[in-house]
Amino acid sequence: MNKKQKKMFVLCFGVLFFLSLCFVNARTVMAAAAEFDSIYIDEVHLVKGELVVIKVYGLSRLSMTDPNVVDIQEAEENEILLIAQDFGQTTLFIWDDHGKRSIAIHVSARDLKTIRIRLEKLLKTADISEVSVDTNIKEGMLIVFGEVPEYKEDQFNQIIENFSESIINLAKKEEPEELIEINMQITEHNISFTKNLGIEWFTGTQTSSDTAVTTVSGGALNPTFMELLPDRDGSVGDYFKVGKFVRTNESALLASINILLEEGKAKLISKPRLVVVSGEEASFLVGGEIPIRTTTTGSSGATQENVTFKSYGVGMTLTPTLKKGKIDIVLNVNISDVDLSNAVGGNVAFVTRSASTRLFLDNNQTIVLAGLIKKNRATAIKRVPFISNIPVVGALFRNKRTPSPDIDQELVIALTPNLLVQEETQMKENTAFLYNEEVSVEKSSKAGSNQTKGYFLSGAPEDMEEYIQTVQQKIARAFVYPPEAVNQDWEGTVKVGMLILKDGTLAFALVKESSGYEIFDQEALRIAKSSAPYESFPLDTDLQEINVTVPIVYKKQ
Repeated sequence: MNKKQKKMFVLCFGVLFFLSLCFVNARTVMAAAAEFDSIYIDEVHLVKGELVVIKVYGLSRLSMTDPNVVDIQEAEENEILLIAQDFGQTTLFIWDDHGKRSIAIHVSARDLKTIRIRLEKLLKTADISEVSVDTNIKEGMLIVFGEVPEYKEDQFNQIIENFSESIINLAKKEEPEELIEINMQITEHNISFTKNLGIEWFTGTQTSSDTAVTTVSGGALNPTFMELLPDRDGSVGDYFKVGKFVRTNESALLASINILLEEGKAKLISKPRLVVVSGEEASFLVGGEIPIRTTTTGSSGATQENVTFKSYGVGMTLTPTLKKGKIDIVLNVNISDVDLSNAVGGNVAFVTRSASTRLFLDNNQTIVLAGLIKKNRATAIKRVPFISNIPVVGALFRNKRTPSPDIDQELVIALTPNLLVQEETQMKENTAFLYNEEVSVEKSSKAGSNQTKGYFLSGAPEDMEEYIQTVQQKIARAFVYPPEAVNQDWEGTVKVGMLILKDGTLAFALVKESSGYEIFDQEALRIAKSSAPYESFPLDTDLQEINVTVPIVYKKQ
């Protein structure tokens, strides 16, 4: 073999070796790429730089609408190798033994699946379960949506800040739920009094202004709901004018009812106070239950006796809803009494009075509902059998008397709604605040040790200082100045003691030092309880429970 032939041999060998390396490399790349069957898919999602193999059957032709997004690296009779080059969307058209098909290909700039897993894990660690994460392939972004509580807002913002390029944040701040307190007084009166609560003409002398009507004279039990004559100018239109209906303030009416209660002329049935979330239903029943026996007969003739219980007394359901600064109340009242005179077969009967209405009231406005009248009639008859039934003559042989006077009683319901969660501007004007430097903590025994009396610390343990601050902040955000004390110029400090367990559960709360005003003490205690559960203890602490004394200062700003 001469020198020229040797060179040709070496050159051919080198070319064959290079081609074999390219073939092996292409096969290796194909093996590493994800594979999809073109028969079963019509959409593929890729990340920029990702390879994918599309399986075909006797490929005869193919086309890519945008090769800048996805490029065809290699095309063979039974498979196609594609690479995602840029963010966007494109469509691959294939012609093979199964005809023409199209596959939509979406390319994301980043691996949304991995990012979503990381984000959801961080949200779970921070105990932010109020938001959800969704993947929007077409936008190539993660969508975060939900409502974030105010006390978790800082943590939430810190987490999503690291993913700002990959997410669209649609989460919003959680609006605090409006709490409405319903104060009711249900009384039963002699009907002669309730008539005096109606409209009367000129039962007292009044002077009117643009804003109020002042009663100069009137009976103590006559709240003087008035109908004033209209202004007249001497024209024909005077005959078609309607006077102005004027109501006395609600406190005067309630005071009149309370006077009757003190004098024994009225009976207080119930005086409930309910707190309910706006839009939710609240109910109560003051009374008892009566057993009712029923008998059923089976197909075989066997009888079975069942006992059920029926409620009686004063029952009420109401649904208050805050609408445009006013309180819309749907009210249903049911009053039932046991009627022994109409008992049948050992089962008693019931006398029922019920009413349904819808009210639209201002905050702290009192409305009085009446008209539920019960007529009590008692007649005792003594007679001689048979002879007393003879017309005319029988009257001589029977005696009819009334053992007790006839009584007509009317149920009167006074209802006052009170909005507990005020507007944000009102909360800033009258708010309660906490002195952080006065927080005291009593350390409890660790897990596994005998329960012994802990020692008292001025301030929190070093590993719990940050936790105590979160408890304080949560309580402080929930506090408002009680509306009942706004006009009283009251001020005071309440010290509330709380036992918090490791998982954040509030075991109990009590007033350790009173402010001198019961309304402040009860409000502080209520907010401390309603703010629970609190956050769990830090993982690096061995404490199983902690006693926290939180001083709350009420002071008008």
